[in-house]
Amino acid sequence: MDRRRLNRVLAIAGAVLAAPLFAPQLLAFPYSTKIGQDHIWSTAPISISTMRNILTDANGRVAESPLAVGSEGRDIFLTDGGWRWLWLANTTKGSFALTRPVNESVIVNQSDLGTGLVTNNTSVGGKRTLASVIAHEKCHGMIRRHFGIATDFVKPQWLREGYCDHVAQKSSLTDQDVAALKAAGKDHPALPYYFGRKRVEANLAANGGNVERLFDEAR
Repeated sequence: MDRRRLNRVLAIAGAVLAAPLFAPQLLAFPYSTKIGQDHIWSTAPISISTMRNILTDANGRVAESPLAVGSEGRDIFLTDGGWRWLWLANTTKGSFALTRPVNESVIVNQSDLGTGLVTNNTSVGGKRTLASVIAHEKCHGMIRRHFGIATDFVKPQWLREGYCDHVAQKSSLTDQDVAALKAAGKDHPALPYYFGRKRVEANLAANGGNVERLFDEAR
Protein backbone atom coordinates (compact mmCIF):
# COMPACT_ATOMS: atom_id res chain seq x y z
CA MET A 1 0.00 0.00 0.00
CA ASP A 2 1.49 3.35 -1.05
CA ARG A 3 1.84 6.23 1.43
CA ARG A 4 -1.07 8.23 0.00
CA ARG A 5 -3.47 5.31 0.31
CA LEU A 6 -2.16 4.49 3.79
CA ASN A 7 -2.72 8.08 4.93
CA ARG A 8 -6.25 7.97 3.53
CA VAL A 9 -7.01 4.71 5.37
CA LEU A 10 -5.58 6.10 8.62
CA ALA A 11 -7.62 9.29 8.21
CA ILE A 12 -10.82 7.31 7.68
CA ALA A 13 -10.06 5.05 10.65
CA GLY A 14 -9.38 8.10 12.83
CA ALA A 15 -12.64 9.71 11.77
CA VAL A 16 -14.57 6.52 12.56
CA LEU A 17 -12.98 6.29 16.01
CA ALA A 18 -13.51 9.97 16.78
CA ALA A 19 -17.08 10.25 15.46
CA PRO A 20 -18.75 9.01 18.69
CA LEU A 21 -17.02 11.79 20.62
CA PHE A 22 -19.21 14.25 18.71
CA ALA A 23 -22.23 11.96 18.30
CA PRO A 24 -22.26 9.43 21.18
CA GLN A 25 -25.48 7.86 19.87
CA LEU A 26 -23.30 6.19 17.23
CA LEU A 27 -22.23 3.78 19.99
CA ALA A 28 -25.66 2.16 19.70
CA PHE A 29 -27.26 3.02 23.04
CA PRO A 30 -30.17 0.57 23.04
CA TYR A 31 -32.72 2.79 24.80
CA SER A 32 -33.71 6.40 24.22
CA THR A 33 -36.56 8.74 24.98
CA LYS A 34 -37.28 12.45 24.98
CA ILE A 35 -38.61 14.12 28.13
CA GLY A 36 -39.33 17.80 27.75
CA GLN A 37 -36.31 19.35 26.02
CA ASP A 38 -33.94 16.61 27.19
CA HIS A 39 -33.16 13.58 25.01
CA ILE A 40 -32.07 10.61 27.11
CA TRP A 41 -29.97 7.75 25.77
CA SER A 42 -29.24 4.77 27.99
CA THR A 43 -27.62 1.36 28.16
CA ALA A 44 -30.46 0.18 30.44
CA PRO A 45 -34.26 0.42 30.13
CA ILE A 46 -35.59 3.88 31.01
CA SER A 47 -38.46 4.31 33.45
CA ILE A 48 -40.18 7.41 32.07
CA SER A 49 -41.71 8.41 35.40
CA THR A 50 -38.42 7.96 37.29
CA MET A 51 -36.41 9.83 34.68
CA ARG A 52 -38.97 12.62 34.56
CA ASN A 53 -38.69 13.07 38.34
CA ILE A 54 -34.89 13.14 38.14
CA LEU A 55 -34.94 15.72 35.36
CA THR A 56 -37.51 17.84 37.19
CA ASP A 57 -35.16 17.88 40.17
CA ALA A 58 -32.05 18.61 38.06
CA ASN A 59 -33.70 21.29 35.95
CA GLY A 60 -35.17 22.93 39.04
CA ARG A 61 -31.66 23.34 40.45
CA VAL A 62 -30.38 24.68 37.14
CA ALA A 63 -33.24 27.17 36.85
CA GLU A 64 -32.15 28.87 40.08
CA SER A 65 -28.97 30.10 38.39
CA PRO A 66 -29.16 33.51 36.68
CA LEU A 67 -27.14 31.94 33.84
CA ALA A 68 -30.03 29.61 32.93
CA VAL A 69 -31.96 30.29 29.74
CA GLY A 70 -35.16 28.38 29.02
CA SER A 71 -35.22 24.68 29.81
CA GLU A 72 -31.49 24.03 29.14
CA GLY A 73 -32.33 20.87 27.21
CA ARG A 74 -29.46 18.50 26.46
CA ASP A 75 -28.66 15.12 24.96
CA ILE A 76 -27.91 13.00 28.05
CA PHE A 77 -26.17 9.64 27.75
CA LEU A 78 -26.45 7.26 30.70
CA THR A 79 -23.80 4.54 30.61
CA ASP A 80 -23.17 1.45 32.71
CA GLY A 81 -19.54 2.46 33.26
CA GLY A 82 -18.44 -0.06 30.64
CA TRP A 83 -16.82 0.26 27.23
CA ARG A 84 -19.05 3.13 26.07
CA TRP A 85 -18.02 5.22 29.06
CA LEU A 86 -14.35 4.32 28.63
CA TRP A 87 -14.49 5.27 24.96
CA LEU A 88 -16.26 8.59 25.56
CA ALA A 89 -14.55 9.59 28.81
CA ASN A 90 -11.02 8.80 27.67
CA THR A 91 -8.67 10.45 30.21
CA THR A 92 -11.52 11.49 32.54
CA LYS A 93 -12.86 8.00 33.19
CA GLY A 94 -12.75 8.56 36.98
CA SER A 95 -15.31 11.35 36.76
CA PHE A 96 -19.03 11.13 37.45
CA ALA A 97 -19.79 12.70 34.08
CA LEU A 98 -18.49 15.05 31.41
CA THR A 99 -19.89 17.51 28.91
CA ARG A 100 -18.76 17.86 25.30
CA PRO A 101 -18.06 21.58 24.66
CA VAL A 102 -19.00 21.38 20.96
CA ASN A 103 -22.58 20.13 21.32
CA GLU A 104 -22.92 20.17 25.14
CA SER A 105 -23.91 16.49 25.26
CA VAL A 106 -23.81 15.15 28.81
CA ILE A 107 -22.10 11.76 29.24
CA VAL A 108 -22.72 10.05 32.60
CA ASN A 109 -20.67 7.30 34.24
CA GLN A 110 -22.26 4.18 35.80
CA SER A 111 -25.92 5.17 36.28
CA ASP A 112 -28.71 3.43 38.17
CA LEU A 113 -32.22 4.83 37.73
CA GLY A 114 -33.51 2.52 40.44
CA THR A 115 -31.43 4.22 43.11
CA GLY A 116 -31.06 7.53 41.28
CA LEU A 117 -27.29 7.36 41.79
CA VAL A 118 -24.14 7.65 39.68
CA THR A 119 -21.01 5.71 40.67
CA ASN A 120 -17.39 6.39 39.76
CA ASN A 121 -15.88 3.51 41.79
CA THR A 122 -14.06 5.77 44.26
CA SER A 123 -14.08 4.39 47.81
CA VAL A 124 -14.77 7.80 49.40
CA GLY A 125 -17.30 10.08 47.74
CA GLY A 126 -17.87 7.56 44.98
CA LYS A 127 -21.63 8.01 44.68
CA ARG A 128 -23.66 11.04 43.75
CA THR A 129 -27.30 11.62 42.82
CA LEU A 130 -28.03 11.59 39.11
CA ALA A 131 -30.05 14.81 39.46
CA SER A 132 -27.07 16.69 40.92
CA VAL A 133 -24.71 15.26 38.29
CA ILE A 134 -26.98 16.37 35.44
CA ALA A 135 -27.39 19.82 37.01
CA HIS A 136 -23.61 20.14 37.43
CA GLU A 137 -22.92 19.21 33.81
CA LYS A 138 -25.63 21.46 32.41
CA CYS A 139 -24.06 24.30 34.35
CA HIS A 140 -20.76 23.84 32.49
CA GLY A 141 -22.64 24.47 29.25
CA MET A 142 -24.31 27.56 30.70
CA ILE A 143 -20.94 28.97 31.78
CA ARG A 144 -19.47 28.47 28.30
CA ARG A 145 -22.48 30.02 26.61
CA HIS A 146 -22.58 33.04 28.90
CA PHE A 147 -18.88 33.79 29.39
CA GLY A 148 -17.40 32.10 26.32
CA ILE A 149 -15.61 28.80 25.80
CA ALA A 150 -12.28 30.44 26.70
CA THR A 151 -13.54 30.45 30.29
CA ASP A 152 -12.56 26.76 30.46
CA PHE A 153 -8.95 27.80 29.91
CA VAL A 154 -8.58 31.17 31.62
CA LYS A 155 -10.69 30.77 34.74
CA PRO A 156 -9.51 28.64 37.70
CA GLN A 157 -10.86 25.18 38.40
CA TRP A 158 -12.17 26.15 41.84
CA LEU A 159 -14.47 28.69 40.19
CA ARG A 160 -15.79 26.58 37.32
CA GLU A 161 -16.27 23.36 39.27
CA GLY A 162 -17.24 25.14 42.48
CA TYR A 163 -19.97 27.12 40.76
CA CYS A 164 -21.33 24.00 39.04
CA ASP A 165 -21.46 22.19 42.41
CA HIS A 166 -23.16 25.28 43.87
CA VAL A 167 -25.84 25.08 41.15
CA ALA A 168 -26.12 21.32 41.69
CA GLN A 169 -26.57 22.01 45.42
CA LYS A 170 -24.31 19.08 46.21
CA SER A 171 -20.69 17.93 46.22
CA SER A 172 -19.50 14.33 46.09
CA LEU A 173 -17.70 14.77 49.42
CA THR A 174 -19.57 15.54 52.62
CA ASP A 175 -18.22 17.67 55.47
CA GLN A 176 -17.61 14.43 57.36
CA ASP A 177 -15.68 12.95 54.42
CA VAL A 178 -13.43 15.99 54.24
CA ALA A 179 -12.80 15.99 57.99
CA ALA A 180 -11.83 12.30 57.85
CA LEU A 181 -9.51 12.87 54.88
CA LYS A 182 -7.87 15.80 56.64
CA ALA A 183 -7.41 13.79 59.85
CA ALA A 184 -5.79 10.97 57.87
CA GLY A 185 -3.61 13.35 55.86
CA LYS A 186 -5.06 12.03 52.59
CA ASP A 187 -5.67 13.82 49.31
CA HIS A 188 -8.73 13.25 47.11
CA PRO A 189 -9.52 14.34 43.52
CA ALA A 190 -12.87 15.79 44.65
CA LEU A 191 -11.37 18.12 47.26
CA PRO A 192 -10.90 21.02 44.78
CA TYR A 193 -14.61 20.72 43.94
CA TYR A 194 -15.61 20.73 47.61
CA PHE A 195 -13.44 23.70 48.54
CA GLY A 196 -14.33 25.44 45.27
CA ARG A 197 -18.02 25.29 46.14
CA LYS A 198 -17.32 26.66 49.62
CA ARG A 199 -15.29 29.52 48.13
CA VAL A 200 -17.93 30.29 45.49
CA GLU A 201 -20.69 30.39 48.06
CA ALA A 202 -18.64 32.63 50.36
CA ASN A 203 -17.94 35.03 47.49
CA LEU A 204 -21.57 35.10 46.39
CA ALA A 205 -22.67 35.78 49.95
CA ALA A 206 -20.21 38.68 50.11
CA ASN A 207 -21.14 40.25 46.76
CA GLY A 208 -24.91 39.95 47.02
CA GLY A 209 -25.19 36.88 44.79
CA ASN A 210 -23.75 38.56 41.68
CA VAL A 211 -22.53 35.76 39.39
CA GLU A 212 -21.15 38.18 36.78
CA ARG A 213 -18.95 39.77 39.43
CA LEU A 214 -17.95 36.36 40.77
CA PHE A 215 -16.52 35.34 37.39
CA ASP A 216 -15.10 38.76 36.51
CA GLU A 217 -13.10 39.03 39.72
CA ALA A 218 -11.95 35.42 40.05
CA ARG A 219 -8.25 34.75 39.56
